[in-house]
This record gives sequence, C-alpha cells and structure tokens, in this order.
Amino acid sequence: MKKNSILHKVLALSLAAAVLAGTGFTVVGSYVGTSGISVSAAEVYGDFEYEVNDDNTVTVTRYTGNGGDVTTPSEIDGKSVTYIEYGAFSHCTGLTSIAIPNSVTSIGNLAFEDCTGLTSITIPDSMTTISPSVFLGCTGLTNITIPDSVTKIGDGAFLDCTGLTSITIPDSVTSIGDSAFHSCTGLTSITIPDSVTSIGNYAFYGCTGLKSITIPDSVTSIGNYAFYDCTGLTSITIPDSVTSIGNYAFYGCTGLTNITIPNRVTSIGNDVFAGCTGLTSVSIGNSIASIGSYAFEGCTGLTSITIPDSVTYIANGAFEGCTGLTSITIPDSVTSIGYRAFYRCTGLTIYGTKGSYAETYAKNNHIPFVSDISAKEIVLGETVTVNAKAVLGDGDYTYAVLYRKKTDTKWTVKQNYSTNDTIVVKPAKATDYDVCVKVKDSTGKIVKKFFEVKVNEKLKNTSTISAATIKKGNTVTLNGSATGGMGGYTYAVLYKKKAETKWTTRQGYKDNSEILVRPYTNTDYDICIKVKDKTGTIAKKYFTVTVTK
Repeated sequence: MKKNSILHKVLALSLAAAVLAGTGFTVVGSYVGTSGISVSAAEVYGDFEYEVNDDNTVTVTRYTGNGGDVTTPSEIDGKSVTYIEYGAFSHCTGLTSIAIPNSVTSIGNLAFEDCTGLTSITIPDSMTTISPSVFLGCTGLTNITIPDSVTKIGDGAFLDCTGLTSITIPDSVTSIGDSAFHSCTGLTSITIPDSVTSIGNYAFYGCTGLKSITIPDSVTSIGNYAFYDCTGLTSITIPDSVTSIGNYAFYGCTGLTNITIPNRVTSIGNDVFAGCTGLTSVSIGNSIASIGSYAFEGCTGLTSITIPDSVTYIANGAFEGCTGLTSITIPDSVTSIGYRAFYRCTGLTIYGTKGSYAETYAKNNHIPFVSDISAKEIVLGETVTVNAKAVLGDGDYTYAVLYRKKTDTKWTVKQNYSTNDTIVVKPAKATDYDVCVKVKDSTGKIVKKFFEVKVNEKLKNTSTISAATIKKGNTVTLNGSATGGMGGYTYAVLYKKKAETKWTTRQGYKDNSEILVRPYTNTDYDICIKVKDKTGTIAKKYFTVTVTK
C-alpha cells in the first residue's frame, strides 16, 4: 500500500501563504493589512493592539491579555471594528471563549491558531467567509455556530480541531475548501447542505471518527484525498449529480462495505478505493471509461465485480491484492489492461466473450477464463448468445442451457448436454429472464452459472405537441418522450412547410426534451420529432401544425 504522510502545520501554513501570495498587496506607508486596507502605526486599547484603516474603521492586530472569556470591542474611539488581523489571537492557549461583534466582517488567516483552550465560538452574521486555517489546532473547540451569511468555508479552516464532534453547515455555504476539516478525529457526523457544489481536496482527510455523511444532489465533484483514511465511515451515498471523484478520495476507508459509482462519473481515479478492506460490493456506473491505477488495490473483501461496457482501459494494479476476488466480468469494450492489474488475485476467474481482449489477457497471465453471454440487456426481437466455456475439471465438457421468465418457476431447456458451446437464445416477451448454463465434465460433475437478461420493448416514440393549430407569431411546444429501447434518449426536431421538401433542423440530438418552435408564416407545417437511444436506434413521429392569421 502507498501511504502519504502530511505535516499538518506545514500544510496549513502553505495554504495560508498561498492565499496571501495571490492578493497582490503593495506596501502603503509602513504596513498593509491582509484585509487590503492600508493602516497607520499600532495603538493600544485595553488588551488589544489596533490600527486605524484609511476608511476610518479599525483592525484589531493583536490580543495581549491572559485569556479567559474575551469580548472583542465593536468600537474603539468611536470607530467601528471591522477586521481581526492575521494571527491576532494565535497561540493564546488561555483563551476559553470569545465574543465577536457584528461589526466584524472578516477574520484573517490563522487568527486563532493553536488556541487550545478555546471551547466555543459564534461567528457573527456579518461574515461571508471563514478564512483559511483560522482555527488551526484549536483542539479544545467542541462547539461552533456558523451563521447563514457564510457562503464559503476556507482551506484548512478547522484543520486539527480534534475536539469538534459535530457541526452544522448552513444552506448558504456553496463550497467547502481544501483540508477544511482535515484531521478532525472527533467529528462523528456531518450534513452537507444542498447549496454546496464541491468538496475540496483533503476536506475530511483523517476524520477517523466520522461514521456517516450525507452528500446532497447539488455536489458535482469530490476532491483528491477528500475522505482519505476515514476508517470509521461505514456507508456513503454518492449522488447522481457527481461527475468527478478525485484520486485517493476514499483511500483506507476500511469500514465501507458497498459503494455505487453514479452514471455521470466518467473515470475512476488512482487509488480511489485502495485499502478499503471491508468493501464487498461495488456498482460501477455505465459512463466509466477507465479504471485508474491501484483504484481497488488491497480490497481484500471484494469477491466479484462487473465492469460496464463503457470501460476501455483498466490501469496498472487496479485490483492488485484483491485476494478475495473470485470472479470479474470484463466486456468486449476493454482493449487494454495494465501491468499487475490482477496481481495476487490467486483465485480469480475472468468472464468474457470468445475472441475478446479479456480472453487474450487471461491466457497470457495464466488466469482461468470462462465465456459469458453476449448481452445482459436487449430489445425484444434481438438475441443473446451464450458462449459456454469451462476450465479445470476433467475435460470432455458438455453444455446445457435453460431459461425462464423471472416470474416463472418452470425452466425451458434450450439445449441439453452437448459439445456445442455457442447457443443462441431469442426471448419471446419483453420481461426479465434468468438464464442457466450447466457444464458437465467426463466424471459427470456439473457446475452451474446463472445470468440475468433484461428484455425491453422496442423503442417507441411517444412525443407530443402542445397544439395542432396556433396563431402566427405564437409558439408550439414539442415534448420529446419515448419508451422501450435501451434508454439514454436524445431528441432531435426538424420542420418544413408542407408545400416544401427540404427540412430545417430546429434541434440536433440533445438531452433537452422540450423544444419551442415559432412559425412565422400562416400555412401548414410538418414537424418531425426523432428519438435516439444509447445504441443509436431511432424512432420518428410526425405532426402537422396549422398556423393562422
């Protein structure tokens, strides 16, 4: 296993430095605050050092007291306190609580760094951003209230806050920054609101106490290392909205038992689920084109997996060390398998079709190969081919094939035991079928393998229009819809005047199923709505629209 070590302080300081470096400050007089406002020389107000900004507001630059319960002033000499400077309370280990007035609109990076005695804090509702590394190392912090005004939780904001057990993120927050909750080992649960669209790199890295987390449908990306080593996490649902899962995102999440990768995700990154030893079930979405290096390395609990026919490439070490993996189905779409992809998978049998790259790979790597059926989903009228093959045993194999509707109990014999190893089955109804392939060797020993085949109705265009007669200048709404076929529908619309022969394309094939057409001539129009499924099968439907004055 590859394990990355991270020095938390170095990471946090580098995050803060990166933020400051990007501001492009220029010196005005002797000093420029990180708020971007030029300020004068430091003055003292009680236990606070402060500066007066050019706009006649005040920045608190340093706290010099002994700690305890502290209240930050809202005004000094009649001037409003609007900013708490970078590192102002840094290393104030005696600080137990702090009241921040609503006049404060911004708190600088590392402002409360290593305030280990701080147990609770309320963020004023005048703030919109929780700055990077602002509570770094506040190990005693157990309670924090984030107001609805906050839209962004900055990089490393709560890094190493090991005492934090729960936190409520308001609906106003749209992004969770890199390392925002890095190493919050006491955090047991968190709910991410449906306003958040991205989870940053390292966001929950090393949150070993985290048992559950809800990711809303608004999230489209999960960053690199986002849940790395969250060993207490037992379940997580990745919503269909997610299109990107970063490298190492769930590395070492040993408590995870099953995972579903949604259909919009196009690739599984490097080491994403490596070391997830408890993982027994994985469902891979049908848009995945590649499985990254060491993606499932060391997933010793994984016993079987089916690769969808969208996948073309399985990278180096993708399933290395999956010692419990006994079967994997590799489709014809796979044309490349990397070095050591199935290394140390000692009990593995690969299932695929004759003549496929999977068969060649299995032969070259001395992995047992068993032929599969040609398709798990078809349209009524099509056939599935059973390519029967067996390994080991005592040879002289014969093959039998039976099938039944899933709702029936009685099996129909398509072929009794015969040396014929290619059997074609043509289902008669649009429903789900069970198919059983039996292999018998020369000793009479029989081994069975079962498949499920889904038979869909033929593609039917069920599109409608809002009106058959409209007035000139008005619009007609076309609602594309379909049933049957293989799903993944896209819609195209063409129209022409009835007296003409040439069609005009209003929309090429797109997911958009509602199309508006506004004819400008009072005559009859022909309209054609085309529906195409994911196999390229097309069904057309025609309408006539009369346009009056």
